[in-house]
Amino acid sequence: MSTQHTPTTQADALRERVARAHHELFTLRDTGALERYFSPRFIEHSPLVKNGLDGLFMLVQEHPNLKHEAHRVLVDGDLVAIHGRYTGLGEQPLVGFDIYRVADNRIVEHWDGLVPEAPPNASGRTQLDGPTQPRNDQDVDENRALVLGFFTRALIEGDYQAFIDNCNGEAFHQHSPDIADGTAAVIGFLNQLRESGQGLQYSRIHRCVAEGDFVLTHSEGSIADQRHAYFELWRVQDGKVVELWDAIAPVPDDSQALHRHGIF
Repeated sequence: MSTQHTPTTQADALRERVARAHHELFTLRDTGALERYFSPRFIEHSPLVKNGLDGLFMLVQEHPNLKHEAHRVLVDGDLVAIHGRYTGLGEQPLVGFDIYRVADNRIVEHWDGLVPEAPPNASGRTQLDGPTQPRNDQDVDENRALVLGFFTRALIEGDYQAFIDNCNGEAFHQHSPDIADGTAAVIGFLNQLRESGQGLQYSRIHRCVAEGDFVLTHSEGSIADQRHAYFELWRVQDGKVVELWDAIAPVPDDSQALHRHGIF
């Protein structure tokens, strides 16, 4: 049976703690945050960061202009997802998602998916604008089930009719840089890629972070035979999927990462 989601003191405390740790480390560049908030046995899954606290310490030290702007922070059990924008990691800002796992009040594990910031899409939407606060009057279990069922049919099984059946038609808000609003636009884009041999292949969902009307899927697949990580944030309203933000990036094989824990 589904349960009605209401904010809890525990969830709010976890949101505040992880957001504070992320801000202190990546904006204030205070590496003391590693000792205050992170486990000594911290596991890193980002493909370009060495494992453990030493990897995060080196990342901050090597990027003196590093800053992060958080736009959304979602809590689901022991997982906290942050959607935002980094500057100072390279010449171009990066946008995307960080997922943290917490145990015994310490951050113990991290995954991320970041892509270059792009201009607004054909509908004038950016990769980060739109609603930011999860609605607490939602049935989160029902929303999670809706998105996972839709995702499996549309993207893993490749039946794009699911966009018509489960989304809200031309009112569907799209934040991907390459696609305009509306289900017709996303179906047309996906079919064009498929016909050109560059289709998006999805193999499995690794984790899901759901709060209120937001459901974030973290999944694995490939594009033109190159391995990719997919981070897609869906918003649900009145039983329909109504909005999408994403960060889809190529990732190396696990053996090519800077650690032994794998990308996923």
